[in-house]
Amino acid sequence: MDFEIIESKLSISLPEYYKSAISNYPFKALDNLDFVEDNLVNDEEWLIQTNIELRECSFFGNTWPSHFFAIGHDGFGNFTFINVKEFDETIYFADHEEEFVPSDIEDLELCSSMKEYIQDCLEEQKDVLSD
Repeated sequence: MDFEIIESKLSISLPEYYKSAISNYPFKALDNLDFVEDNLVNDEEWLIQTNIELRECSFFGNTWPSHFFAIGHDGFGNFTFINVKEFDETIYFADHEEEFVPSDIEDLELCSSMKEYIQDCLEEQKDVLSD
């Protein structure tokens, strides 16, 4: 993946923890299923297009700030994202069924780090396979 193209097209700087996670992708999938794939998208075109669309079209009527960078989705219209303005490692969740107020970003926190987020995705995969 060419991070420079993403950064250039979206006028952002991606944090190193994000680049490292994507550079170490794919993560070991269980039973040929990859639950991390949609939650942490490794497709340059999807990342660029989705973030442009969120900025231009908004998120269910709410402005999507240019410093929010969508990194994945759940397949139900919700997005996981990072805040490239702050460079903290927090992963956030934008739920279309909940109020989305970008200024109250702490209310959108999903995981405190990329490592925790990836681990949660893998745990979810194990849970689904064990059912």
